[in-house]
Amino acid sequence: MQKALFVSGKRKYLFCADQNGMEIIQPVIDLAVAEKAPYEIYSEDQPLIEWLKKQKMGCYLYVASEWAKLDSLKKIAEEVGFSEEEAQYIGYGKRWAKVFCCRCHGITNVILEENQEIACSECDLLLGISDHYSTLKNAYLGYVAKL
Repeated sequence: MQKALFVSGKRKYLFCADQNGMEIIQPVIDLAVAEKAPYEIYSEDQPLIEWLKKQKMGCYLYVASEWAKLDSLKKIAEEVGFSEEEAQYIGYGKRWAKVFCCRCHGITNVILEENQEIACSECDLLLGISDHYSTLKNAYLGYVAKL
């Protein structure tokens, strides 16, 4: 499971999470309170995009959700204007991902786990999964596993 890291000195902190996600980011909320920094917690009374549009520059966004929902939440935040430097996205649960084979360029869908090796679905090469992510391929690089 990922951990949220507190980034101090921001104008305002924004927290968007479901119930399990709130448990993950609670330590960061506690640090924001201790720093007496302004913060706001998203409630589902309004659409997320509308809530984010009302925020001013200098805000820092924390989003914690199941992996299956995290990409769509990230797209909403990016659409509004939050950059990678202005937000943290914390996922939990099973994480499906695509792995791009370094040999045949085939794509294999897997549930990601630590130190995992997989067989390419196209050429059957044993691959290790790197943390290098291609936005062009929407996949992680699979490199030849050490034998």
